[in-house]
Amino acid sequence: MAATSTSETWDAAWTLTLRKNRKRLTDNIFDEYPVLAALRKSGKVEIEDGGKEFQEDVMYAKNTGTWFSGYDTVGTAAVDGITAAFYVPRYISVPVTISMTEEVESNAVGSKKLMEAKQDQTMLTARDSVSSAMFGATSGKIMLGLQDIIADNPTTGTVGGINRANESWWRNQYSATSTTFLTQTKTNVFDGWEALGAKYNDCSSGNDQPDLIVTTLALMSDVEASRAGQGYTTLVDGSGKSNQLGETGDIKFKKAVVVSDRDCAASHFYLINTKYLKLKIMSSLNFAKTPFKENTDQHAKVAHVVFGGQLTTNNPRRLGVLSNVS
Repeated sequence: MAATSTSETWDAAWTLTLRKNRKRLTDNIFDEYPVLAALRKSGKVEIEDGGKEFQEDVMYAKNTGTWFSGYDTVGTAAVDGITAAFYVPRYISVPVTISMTEEVESNAVGSKKLMEAKQDQTMLTARDSVSSAMFGATSGKIMLGLQDIIADNPTTGTVGGINRANESWWRNQYSATSTTFLTQTKTNVFDGWEALGAKYNDCSSGNDQPDLIVTTLALMSDVEASRAGQGYTTLVDGSGKSNQLGETGDIKFKKAVVVSDRDCAASHFYLINTKYLKLKIMSSLNFAKTPFKENTDQHAKVAHVVFGGQLTTNNPRRLGVLSNVS
């Protein structure tokens, strides 16, 4: 009974942790998560009840009409053009542990403070792992990343069960052309903005345009430097809540907010239309906290923060990448 009682007390600590000392734990390791924030604020983080796979229904071909008059015959042939993409969810678990001695030794300042620190550390680690995976490429049991969905070379590989080598309509926009951002091959036009503008247009259809451009911290410095140079570009400051991130002073290119993310692959610019890039999360594993448990041979308690989900797309043609920018 003692172990059960202790477990219930520590389980409650997940929600009863005091907040008044939160600012005393200063983060020196974790980064911000701009893409996660953009997907969340644009409503593109979708919570699913469960299932072995996430399904996205897609249309990839047109039907055929017949112009006619009088008794002309018209077409009746069935046209295939609807299919589905399937994404297998992936899972990550991050432990939070506390030993009996830590619990006793922290009594002088209150064990809730230690619990708070461990909780924050574990939650941030889980978020950091998901953000890192979102910019990477899948391997083993890791979730899909932008390098899979917005591939440098989308003419090969299978995403969502659809083979891009055979299905050109399932390919994202891409360019591997070597580009030096701050070079001006044309008078008063930065090569970087010209390349971004061309790929932005490729990703667009009328008013359906990218709303987020993500790059590295180094290339973001070039973006900012271009604003102080003599070249010209379609570049304005965001204000208030006029952009996806909702921050004042954000840089915008056409309709897209330009941000840097430390997890972004070197030399890359990703052009994202958040309508077609979704982070699907299992409702029961939305950074869920498991109860604390104690091993029979250790005086320590262990709980986990668990995430289950997958990065998906239902229209990669509206997504793009520049993969060779310096």
